Amino acid sequence: MTFNQGRDPVAVVGAACRLPGASSITELWDVLREGRDVVGTIPADRFADESERGRTPGVLRGAGGYLDDITGFDSRYFGVSPFEALRMDPQQRILMEAVWEALADAGIPAESLAGTRTGVYTSLLPSGYWDLLRRAGMYDMHAALGAAIPGIFPGRVSTRLDLRGPSMGVEAACATSLLAVHVACRALWNGEADLAIVGGANLQIVPDLYFALADAGVLSSTGQCRFGDVSGDGYVRSEGVAAVILKPLSRALADGDTPYAVILGSSATHDGRTGGSMVAPGLEGHEEMLRSAYLDAGVAPCDVDYIEAHGPGTRAGDPTELTALDIVLREGRPEDRRCLVGSVKSNLGHTEFNAGLAGLLKTCLAIRHRTIPATLHVDQPHEILRQPYTAVELAMLTQPWPQDERPAIAGISSFGMSGANIHLVLSEAPRPEPRLPAPARPCYVLPVSARDQRALRELAGSYADLLDTGPDLEDLCHTAGVRTTRHELGIAAVGADAAELAAALRQAGEGGYARREPKVVFVFPGQGAQWTGMGRDLLDRLPAFGQHLESCARAVRAELGWSPAELLRQERPLEHVDQIQPTIWAMQVALAAVWREWGVEPDLLIGHSMGEIAAAVISGALSVADGAAVVCRRSRVLRESHARGAMWAIGLGEEAAREAIGDHADLVCVGVINSSHSTVLSGDAAALDEIVAPLLARGVFGKRVQVDYASHAPQVDPMREPLLRELRDLRPEAGTVPIHSTAWDAPVKGEEMDAGYWFENLRLPVRFAAAARAALTQERPTVFVEISPHPLLRPALEDEIEASGARGAVVASLERGRPETDALHAALGRAYELGCRPDWERLYPQGGHLPLPAYPWQRRRFWPDQAGTVLPPEPAAPEQPARTYDLAGMQDTEVAGVVAGLAAQVLAVPGHDIGVDVPLTLLGLDSVLATRFKDRLHRDLGVEVPVRLLLGPSTLLELAARLRAG
Repeated sequence: MTFNQGRDPVAVVGAACRLPGASSITELWDVLREGRDVVGTIPADRFADESERGRTPGVLRGAGGYLDDITGFDSRYFGVSPFEALRMDPQQRILMEAVWEALADAGIPAESLAGTRTGVYTSLLPSGYWDLLRRAGMYDMHAALGAAIPGIFPGRVSTRLDLRGPSMGVEAACATSLLAVHVACRALWNGEADLAIVGGANLQIVPDLYFALADAGVLSSTGQCRFGDVSGDGYVRSEGVAAVILKPLSRALADGDTPYAVILGSSATHDGRTGGSMVAPGLEGHEEMLRSAYLDAGVAPCDVDYIEAHGPGTRAGDPTELTALDIVLREGRPEDRRCLVGSVKSNLGHTEFNAGLAGLLKTCLAIRHRTIPATLHVDQPHEILRQPYTAVELAMLTQPWPQDERPAIAGISSFGMSGANIHLVLSEAPRPEPRLPAPARPCYVLPVSARDQRALRELAGSYADLLDTGPDLEDLCHTAGVRTTRHELGIAAVGADAAELAAALRQAGEGGYARREPKVVFVFPGQGAQWTGMGRDLLDRLPAFGQHLESCARAVRAELGWSPAELLRQERPLEHVDQIQPTIWAMQVALAAVWREWGVEPDLLIGHSMGEIAAAVISGALSVADGAAVVCRRSRVLRESHARGAMWAIGLGEEAAREAIGDHADLVCVGVINSSHSTVLSGDAAALDEIVAPLLARGVFGKRVQVDYASHAPQVDPMREPLLRELRDLRPEAGTVPIHSTAWDAPVKGEEMDAGYWFENLRLPVRFAAAARAALTQERPTVFVEISPHPLLRPALEDEIEASGARGAVVASLERGRPETDALHAALGRAYELGCRPDWERLYPQGGHLPLPAYPWQRRRFWPDQAGTVLPPEPAAPEQPARTYDLAGMQDTEVAGVVAGLAAQVLAVPGHDIGVDVPLTLLGLDSVLATRFKDRLHRDLGVEVPVRLLLGPSTLLELAARLRAG
């Protein structure tokens, strides 16, 4: 057996479905494996108005395969306004969910497809929903775009995901969805697309087609699809929605996918006149379809193990299909090895436009499980199947795949009433090589995200339930981080094992909200964060930290003759400045390197006093050896100079601190400005005692800093010349990450940080508050990551965040006395919740793809008969709109509240659903609704706002500020 060696097979890497009795792929396999018939009766309310049409309703009281709910939709997840969601055909709504579920099943984050050559190929049956909207008086542009027009839905998906590949609707009656697969495969093989999304939907909302099919006598009198049985007299109409994700096999294997099956070849033909009429099947046309498909696949028909037939159970269709299969598959086939044949329609009914995808899903599952499900309702097989020798045999019992040394081979057929014929040839995908389990980690970080709080809580609970089953934690964290769509709301569970992770998820709060990726600022404090025992836990349990610390330790040993790593392992108190500062520096550089290795890259660096030395190394301005030279030689000069003095942290702002110094200005100065409420006084110890005593007496916070010299004060002036001599050979370079100098209160590139700079860093005041304020932005939130053994600067940073009104947060890497590995992983989890994007692939490089819980859709009912859903018409705008609000005299939040109320009316969204920090485009504002919103703003507020501004990334709060500013 030789396959088509000239091209890459197409792998089916993801799938999702909504079928009768099966709302997921897992449930579909349960139906097939257990041999269940899930056809029921037509819901009583489905065609409630058919009597109005003057037709006999009797034909509509029979059997049918129906979905449980076609009215619900999670509009907010997809950024669709309720106004538009009501006007979208339910086929579009349900298929949107199925496409996203198929991407999740494939382990493809939706956002990762932006800008890629991903093609979208879909099929939707005109369902009649448009008729319901028309009768409700809701025929507008959104209704037109929401109708089941073949090309609209793929365009919606391509726009939502920012795809650049082909995007098209396909139609060939009941062969439609399999034709979409055929077209997608061709695009992958000829290079038009690198990935393909294929979907199909078939809902029955109005009864018209029922009457036509009943008149034609093609519906089953028994309420069953009896494929291959002599008594088969028609099919049962069923609903169904399905989606699959296709990619070249070589890429799938490289990506670590586990394909359901691979497509080797396909054929799309037409019967021409071979059937005698357009709707009659043609034997010659069927034979030609089969031969061309197997030729295209490079597979001999005699090697096929199983055929998933079109098999609706009709009088003309079944004999023609079985005869063609017998003729083509018998060539070269041993008489003792028949090809098994079956039809999923015996379980589900005929899902019409979606029938081909239903057959594809069944075949993929059969191949994956190497089990052929039974075809139901066969009492007496057709004569073709009872001949002395026939190449085909009905699979009337669920049975193992024929045992053979070669991969499984199967075919799938789908025919349309128009005469269209489609056949796919599938094979078993290569089995991935067994992976050795990853060694256990001391701590795991498991990210979970969703679009709203309720979904987040439900999803966290589902993950916790999964953890109770004992999954491989490396695989779980890898899949959740690398292969899952990231949403705005997120929580991160941190724990040493599955039980701890599950408990963390069940106890999790609301998590973090991140509309935009934040600005990340690494903050390096000065001396004072040290504590006995710091670093020991990380050295023992986090190899990455140990590697980076050892690199720093070698540089320190070259300068001073001892190793910070050895000192930390001894857990001895650090006694002198030339021990303390090199050790803190080494820890800071190692911690920052771990953060970067984990994928949290800084946009800006801020160093506080000696912390700027580590910042310079992380920026690239100084090498590790140069950084060690600066910290070691400067601290040695400090110790050898026998400098004296003291430093006090006090709870006063800069001006108040200067007033407190008063007559002692010749001996004491403001050495550090940490925040608008916190400074450090530096200078003569006795003078400081006189200054601080009355402050403490009246309740002002004060604490002596653990140093025995006064830096950032005149007391260090004698060290200038010795330090310049020690660092005269220093040659800094421009760094790759900008630094905001707290000595100069200005951005520096790094090449300025020569010997003279490092004296000024010791002598000039530390203007940390100004650097923190400069780091905060209004455009996006700021996350300060404090790179330190203990957070010294968190209170000061939080003060500046609060004072500025900007969005920001502080993450402490470690905390004194807390197990360091746990603390650092918890800090990473918190950074994730604040919007940072860790590199989960580097965190969990040995992880594989693991099936995760399905996203819990938060559906609301959207249907034209829903009370209160159809909005009243907009009142006409008066000729001279009156200004009812004095915007200039209002606060931004007040204006945002007014604007939110108007937006709620336009979008048909409850007011409490509109957050002032969320762009309206995420709630479904499009160009049509933006024009309407623009008119409402002009009418009610008397302001003119460009549509382009409303469709931008601005939030309502930002829009309010613009409106107030005029």
